[in-house]
Amino acid sequence: MTPTYNYTVADAVLAVFAAGTKRQREKLLRIFGELTSDPFLAGDAIQLDHIGRPLQVRRFGEWTVTYWPEHLGNHIHIVALEHLRM
Repeated sequence: MTPTYNYTVADAVLAVFAAGTKRQREKLLRIFGELTSDPFLAGDAIQLDHIGRPLQVRRFGEWTVTYWPEHLGNHIHIVALEHLRM
């Protein structure tokens, strides 16, 4: 049985979330839930943060989400969020 994962969001992610429309916020909540449902799925790309930790970068339609899984604590840390204007 896979343990349940929770997510955390950085202040910058919270600001983007709060400024979004209701529809965008609902979409983002679905995306965040998707990340926690399969925390071992690799991103589309990898970036390194300021301490050299690998960050997963995944695109979900009009959104790009940058995060890192903390498997010891069962958390997905969402550190960046970008809305791609389509």
